[in-house]
Amino acid sequence: MNVKELLEEGAGPELVSRLFHIERYAWMSLSYDMAVALDMDGCILAANAVWQRATGLWPEALRGQYLLEFMDFDERERVLAAFQSLITSDAASTTLDFRFRCEAGRFKRFNWNVLFFPDTEIFYCIVKDLSNVHDLQHAAYHDTLTGLPNRLFLTDALPRLFEGALQRRHELGLFFIDLDGFKAVNDTLGHQAGDILLQTVAERLRHCAALPENCVRLGGDEFVLLETWPCQNARPELLAQRVLSAVSLPVCIDGREVRVGASIGVALAPAAATSPSELMDLADKAMYSAKRGGKNRFTIAAGEDGAACRMELETSGANR
Repeated sequence: MNVKELLEEGAGPELVSRLFHIERYAWMSLSYDMAVALDMDGCILAANAVWQRATGLWPEALRGQYLLEFMDFDERERVLAAFQSLITSDAASTTLDFRFRCEAGRFKRFNWNVLFFPDTEIFYCIVKDLSNVHDLQHAAYHDTLTGLPNRLFLTDALPRLFEGALQRRHELGLFFIDLDGFKAVNDTLGHQAGDILLQTVAERLRHCAALPENCVRLGGDEFVLLETWPCQNARPELLAQRVLSAVSLPVCIDGREVRVGASIGVALAPAAATSPSELMDLADKAMYSAKRGGKNRFTIAAGEDGAACRMELETSGANR
Protein backbone atom coordinates (compact mmCIF):
# COMPACT_ATOMS: atom_id res chain seq x y z
CA MET A 1 0.00 0.00 0.00
CA ASN A 2 1.45 3.35 -1.07
CA VAL A 3 0.38 5.85 1.60
CA LYS A 4 1.57 8.94 -0.29
CA GLU A 5 -0.36 8.01 -3.44
CA LEU A 6 -3.55 7.37 -1.46
CA LEU A 7 -3.31 10.78 0.20
CA GLU A 8 -2.56 12.48 -3.10
CA GLU A 9 -5.66 10.85 -4.61
CA GLY A 10 -7.83 12.37 -1.89
CA ALA A 11 -8.16 9.52 0.60
CA GLY A 12 -8.71 10.82 4.12
CA PRO A 13 -6.36 9.93 7.01
CA GLU A 14 -9.02 7.73 8.61
CA LEU A 15 -9.43 5.60 5.46
CA VAL A 16 -5.68 5.27 5.01
CA SER A 17 -5.28 4.23 8.65
CA ARG A 18 -8.09 1.66 8.34
CA LEU A 19 -6.60 0.14 5.15
CA PHE A 20 -3.18 0.07 6.76
CA HIS A 21 -4.43 -1.83 9.81
CA ILE A 22 -6.33 -4.33 7.63
CA GLU A 23 -3.20 -4.97 5.57
CA ARG A 24 -1.08 -5.42 8.68
CA TYR A 25 -3.59 -7.77 10.29
CA ALA A 26 -3.70 -9.97 7.16
CA TRP A 27 0.10 -10.15 7.02
CA MET A 28 0.39 -11.21 10.66
CA SER A 29 -2.49 -13.67 10.58
CA LEU A 30 -1.07 -15.53 7.58
CA SER A 31 2.50 -15.77 8.92
CA TYR A 32 3.62 -19.20 10.12
CA ASP A 33 6.50 -17.57 12.02
CA MET A 34 6.46 -14.92 14.71
CA ALA A 35 5.55 -11.53 13.21
CA VAL A 36 5.79 -8.15 14.90
CA ALA A 37 5.48 -4.48 13.90
CA LEU A 38 7.54 -1.79 15.66
CA ASP A 39 7.49 1.98 15.48
CA MET A 40 10.68 3.99 15.06
CA ASP A 41 11.21 4.07 18.83
CA GLY A 42 11.11 0.29 19.02
CA CYS A 43 7.67 0.17 20.62
CA ILE A 44 5.72 -2.99 19.74
CA LEU A 45 2.59 -2.02 17.83
CA ALA A 46 1.28 -5.50 17.07
CA ALA A 47 2.33 -9.15 17.28
CA ASN A 48 0.71 -12.36 16.10
CA ALA A 49 -0.36 -15.35 18.19
CA VAL A 50 2.74 -17.40 17.30
CA TRP A 51 4.66 -15.41 19.93
CA GLN A 52 2.72 -17.13 22.70
CA ARG A 53 3.79 -20.57 21.48
CA ALA A 54 7.45 -19.58 21.16
CA THR A 55 7.90 -17.28 24.17
CA GLY A 56 4.97 -17.88 26.50
CA LEU A 57 4.05 -14.18 26.09
CA TRP A 58 0.66 -13.29 24.66
CA PRO A 59 0.47 -10.60 21.94
CA GLU A 60 -1.54 -8.39 24.28
CA ALA A 61 1.29 -8.48 26.83
CA LEU A 62 3.84 -7.50 24.18
CA ARG A 63 1.85 -4.63 22.69
CA GLY A 64 3.02 -1.26 23.99
CA GLN A 65 6.30 -2.68 25.34
CA TYR A 66 9.69 -1.66 23.98
CA LEU A 67 11.82 -4.26 22.21
CA LEU A 68 14.84 -2.97 24.14
CA GLU A 69 13.36 -4.40 27.34
CA PHE A 70 13.48 -7.94 25.89
CA MET A 71 17.05 -7.82 24.57
CA ASP A 72 20.04 -9.40 26.28
CA PHE A 73 21.89 -6.41 27.77
CA ASP A 74 25.20 -7.31 26.12
CA GLU A 75 23.61 -7.34 22.65
CA ARG A 76 21.55 -4.14 22.84
CA GLU A 77 24.08 -1.78 21.27
CA ARG A 78 24.66 -4.02 18.25
CA VAL A 79 20.97 -4.68 17.65
CA LEU A 80 19.89 -1.05 18.01
CA ALA A 81 22.61 -0.01 15.56
CA ALA A 82 21.28 -2.53 13.02
CA PHE A 83 17.75 -1.13 13.30
CA GLN A 84 19.01 2.46 13.10
CA SER A 85 20.99 1.67 9.94
CA LEU A 86 17.75 0.89 8.08
CA ILE A 87 16.51 4.42 8.77
CA THR A 88 19.68 6.24 7.76
CA SER A 89 20.90 4.10 4.83
CA ASP A 90 19.53 3.04 1.45
CA ALA A 91 19.09 -0.55 2.66
CA ALA A 92 15.47 -1.64 3.07
CA SER A 93 16.01 -4.85 5.01
CA THR A 94 18.46 -6.61 7.27
CA THR A 95 18.90 -9.89 9.12
CA LEU A 96 20.18 -10.23 12.68
CA ASP A 97 19.87 -12.44 15.72
CA PHE A 98 19.93 -11.85 19.47
CA ARG A 99 18.80 -13.40 22.73
CA PHE A 100 15.18 -12.54 23.54
CA ARG A 101 13.76 -12.62 27.10
CA CYS A 102 10.76 -14.95 27.21
CA GLU A 103 8.33 -15.89 29.97
CA ALA A 104 9.87 -16.38 33.43
CA GLY A 105 13.07 -14.65 32.34
CA ARG A 106 14.23 -17.43 30.02
CA PHE A 107 16.32 -16.30 27.03
CA LYS A 108 16.08 -17.78 23.54
CA ARG A 109 18.07 -16.83 20.46
CA PHE A 110 15.82 -15.54 17.67
CA ASN A 111 16.64 -14.75 14.05
CA TRP A 112 15.07 -11.46 12.87
CA ASN A 113 14.35 -10.52 9.25
CA VAL A 114 13.56 -6.80 9.41
CA LEU A 115 12.01 -4.60 6.72
CA PHE A 116 11.62 -0.82 7.22
CA PHE A 117 8.90 1.18 5.45
CA PRO A 118 9.75 4.91 5.36
CA ASP A 119 6.20 5.86 4.29
CA THR A 120 4.73 4.54 7.51
CA GLU A 121 7.92 4.70 9.63
CA ILE A 122 7.34 1.13 10.78
CA PHE A 123 9.63 -1.90 11.09
CA TYR A 124 8.06 -5.19 9.99
CA CYS A 125 9.80 -8.25 11.41
CA ILE A 126 9.56 -11.98 10.77
CA VAL A 127 11.20 -13.86 13.63
CA LYS A 128 12.42 -17.47 13.86
CA ASP A 129 13.37 -19.40 16.98
CA LEU A 130 17.00 -20.51 16.54
CA SER A 131 16.90 -22.57 19.72
CA ASN A 132 14.88 -25.04 17.68
CA VAL A 133 17.31 -27.27 15.78
CA HIS A 134 15.02 -27.56 12.77
CA ASP A 135 14.58 -23.78 12.49
CA LEU A 136 18.31 -23.26 12.94
CA GLN A 137 19.08 -25.63 10.07
CA HIS A 138 16.41 -24.02 7.89
CA ALA A 139 17.81 -20.55 8.58
CA ALA A 140 21.33 -21.71 7.72
CA TYR A 141 20.33 -23.29 4.40
CA HIS A 142 17.75 -20.78 3.13
CA ASP A 143 17.80 -17.24 1.82
CA THR A 144 15.94 -14.86 4.12
CA LEU A 145 14.51 -12.61 1.39
CA THR A 146 13.11 -15.19 -1.05
CA GLY A 147 12.87 -18.33 1.09
CA LEU A 148 14.84 -20.26 -1.54
CA PRO A 149 17.72 -22.57 -0.64
CA ASN A 150 21.00 -20.63 -0.52
CA ARG A 151 24.61 -21.08 -1.62
CA LEU A 152 25.41 -23.26 1.42
CA PHE A 153 22.58 -25.61 0.45
CA LEU A 154 23.94 -25.81 -3.09
CA THR A 155 27.43 -26.62 -1.80
CA ASP A 156 26.03 -29.58 0.14
CA ALA A 157 23.40 -30.74 -2.36
CA LEU A 158 25.26 -30.55 -5.67
CA PRO A 159 27.71 -33.44 -4.99
CA ARG A 160 24.77 -35.67 -3.94
CA LEU A 161 22.76 -34.80 -7.04
CA PHE A 162 25.84 -35.32 -9.22
CA GLU A 163 26.50 -38.80 -7.81
CA GLY A 164 22.82 -39.70 -7.98
CA ALA A 165 22.63 -38.75 -11.65
CA LEU A 166 25.68 -40.90 -12.46
CA GLN A 167 24.30 -43.91 -10.61
CA ARG A 168 20.91 -43.68 -12.34
CA ARG A 169 22.53 -42.87 -15.69
CA HIS A 170 20.67 -39.59 -15.80
CA GLU A 171 21.75 -36.20 -17.13
CA LEU A 172 22.15 -33.42 -14.52
CA GLY A 173 21.70 -29.88 -15.75
CA LEU A 174 22.86 -26.80 -13.86
CA PHE A 175 21.31 -23.52 -15.01
CA PHE A 176 23.24 -20.44 -13.83
CA ILE A 177 20.84 -17.46 -14.04
CA ASP A 178 21.81 -13.79 -13.79
CA LEU A 179 19.09 -11.14 -14.16
CA ASP A 180 19.45 -8.49 -16.86
CA GLY A 181 18.24 -4.99 -15.93
CA PHE A 182 17.87 -5.59 -12.19
CA LYS A 183 20.33 -2.86 -11.18
CA ALA A 184 18.39 -0.25 -13.15
CA VAL A 185 15.18 -1.14 -11.28
CA ASN A 186 16.99 -1.11 -7.94
CA ASP A 187 18.63 2.26 -8.65
CA THR A 188 15.48 3.88 -10.06
CA LEU A 189 12.73 2.59 -7.75
CA GLY A 190 14.77 1.78 -4.63
CA HIS A 191 15.81 -1.27 -2.67
CA GLN A 192 12.28 -2.15 -1.55
CA ALA A 193 11.22 -2.42 -5.19
CA GLY A 194 14.33 -4.49 -5.87
CA ASP A 195 13.41 -6.86 -3.05
CA ILE A 196 9.86 -7.27 -4.37
CA LEU A 197 11.24 -7.99 -7.83
CA LEU A 198 13.64 -10.64 -6.50
CA GLN A 199 10.85 -12.31 -4.53
CA THR A 200 8.61 -12.39 -7.61
CA VAL A 201 11.34 -13.82 -9.83
CA ALA A 202 12.21 -16.40 -7.17
CA GLU A 203 8.60 -17.61 -7.09
CA ARG A 204 8.51 -17.89 -10.89
CA LEU A 205 11.76 -19.85 -10.95
CA ARG A 206 10.44 -22.17 -8.26
CA HIS A 207 7.53 -23.04 -10.54
CA CYS A 208 9.89 -23.70 -13.45
CA ALA A 209 11.79 -26.39 -11.55
CA ALA A 210 10.48 -29.95 -11.36
CA LEU A 211 11.53 -29.95 -7.69
CA PRO A 212 11.14 -26.48 -6.09
CA GLU A 213 13.87 -27.27 -3.55
CA ASN A 214 16.36 -27.41 -6.45
CA CYS A 215 15.90 -23.69 -7.12
CA VAL A 216 18.68 -21.74 -5.35
CA ARG A 217 19.45 -18.08 -4.79
CA LEU A 218 23.22 -17.59 -4.77
CA GLY A 219 22.96 -13.96 -3.70
CA GLY A 220 22.23 -10.60 -5.32
CA ASP A 221 20.41 -11.26 -8.60
CA GLU A 222 22.01 -14.67 -9.26
CA PHE A 223 20.08 -17.94 -9.12
CA VAL A 224 20.71 -21.61 -9.93
CA LEU A 225 18.26 -24.26 -11.14
CA LEU A 226 19.12 -27.96 -10.98
CA GLU A 227 17.30 -30.52 -13.12
CA THR A 228 17.78 -34.19 -13.99
CA TRP A 229 16.48 -36.23 -16.92
CA PRO A 230 17.00 -39.73 -18.29
CA CYS A 231 19.87 -39.25 -20.76
CA GLN A 232 17.79 -39.89 -23.87
CA ASN A 233 15.17 -37.35 -22.74
CA ALA A 234 17.45 -34.46 -21.76
CA ARG A 235 16.12 -31.25 -23.32
CA PRO A 236 17.78 -28.43 -21.35
CA GLU A 237 16.91 -25.88 -24.03
CA LEU A 238 13.20 -26.29 -23.26
CA LEU A 239 13.68 -25.49 -19.58
CA ALA A 240 16.00 -22.58 -20.41
CA GLN A 241 13.36 -21.13 -22.74
CA ARG A 242 10.69 -21.56 -20.06
CA VAL A 243 12.86 -19.69 -17.55
CA LEU A 244 13.45 -16.84 -20.03
CA SER A 245 9.71 -16.53 -20.66
CA ALA A 246 8.84 -16.60 -16.95
CA VAL A 247 11.45 -14.04 -15.90
CA SER A 248 10.56 -11.60 -18.69
CA LEU A 249 6.91 -11.29 -17.64
CA PRO A 250 6.11 -7.83 -16.22
CA VAL A 251 6.08 -7.18 -12.48
CA CYS A 252 3.82 -4.49 -11.00
CA ILE A 253 5.49 -2.57 -8.16
CA ASP A 254 3.61 0.33 -6.54
CA GLY A 255 1.52 0.75 -9.67
CA ARG A 256 4.51 0.74 -12.04
CA GLU A 257 5.22 -2.08 -14.47
CA VAL A 258 8.85 -3.21 -14.62
CA ARG A 259 10.56 -5.92 -16.63
CA VAL A 260 13.86 -7.73 -16.41
CA GLY A 261 15.48 -10.41 -18.51
CA ALA A 262 17.91 -13.23 -17.76
CA SER A 263 21.24 -14.46 -19.06
CA ILE A 264 21.47 -18.22 -18.52
CA GLY A 265 24.46 -20.50 -18.65
CA VAL A 266 23.71 -24.23 -18.86
CA ALA A 267 26.13 -27.07 -18.16
CA LEU A 268 25.38 -30.80 -18.24
CA ALA A 269 26.89 -33.79 -16.49
CA PRO A 270 28.24 -36.22 -17.44
CA ALA A 271 27.98 -34.94 -21.04
CA ALA A 272 30.22 -31.92 -20.42
CA ALA A 273 31.39 -31.98 -16.78
CA THR A 274 33.08 -34.75 -14.80
CA SER A 275 32.80 -33.15 -11.33
CA PRO A 276 30.44 -30.81 -9.44
CA SER A 277 33.00 -28.00 -9.45
CA GLU A 278 33.52 -28.30 -13.20
CA LEU A 279 29.76 -28.29 -13.74
CA MET A 280 29.42 -25.04 -11.79
CA ASP A 281 32.40 -23.45 -13.55
CA LEU A 282 31.13 -24.34 -17.03
CA ALA A 283 27.67 -22.95 -16.27
CA ASP A 284 29.18 -19.75 -14.89
CA LYS A 285 31.30 -19.22 -18.01
CA ALA A 286 28.35 -20.02 -20.27
CA MET A 287 26.26 -17.41 -18.47
CA TYR A 288 28.88 -14.73 -19.18
CA SER A 289 28.95 -15.88 -22.77
CA ALA A 290 25.18 -15.33 -22.95
CA LYS A 291 25.63 -11.81 -21.54
CA ARG A 292 28.30 -11.00 -24.11
CA GLY A 293 26.04 -12.36 -26.82
CA GLY A 294 23.33 -9.77 -26.15
CA LYS A 295 21.69 -10.82 -22.85
CA ASN A 296 18.21 -12.30 -22.32
CA ARG A 297 19.34 -15.59 -23.84
CA PHE A 298 20.90 -18.91 -22.84
CA THR A 299 24.15 -20.63 -23.70
CA ILE A 300 24.80 -24.37 -23.33
CA ALA A 301 28.43 -25.18 -22.55
CA ALA A 302 30.49 -28.03 -23.95
CA GLY A 303 33.12 -30.05 -22.13
CA GLU A 304 36.68 -30.41 -23.39
CA ASP A 305 35.75 -33.31 -25.68
CA GLY A 306 32.84 -31.45 -27.25
CA ALA A 307 30.41 -34.29 -26.33
CA ALA A 308 27.31 -34.44 -28.52
CA CYS A 309 26.37 -31.75 -31.01
CA ARG A 310 23.57 -30.25 -29.00
CA MET A 311 25.81 -30.14 -25.91
CA GLU A 312 28.30 -27.88 -27.64
CA LEU A 313 28.31 -24.11 -27.21
CA GLU A 314 24.83 -23.11 -28.23
CA THR A 315 23.18 -19.73 -27.81
CA SER A 316 19.54 -18.86 -28.10
CA GLY A 317 17.68 -15.62 -27.65
CA ALA A 318 14.37 -15.34 -25.82
CA ASN A 319 12.33 -15.18 -29.02
CA ARG A 320 14.06 -17.87 -30.99
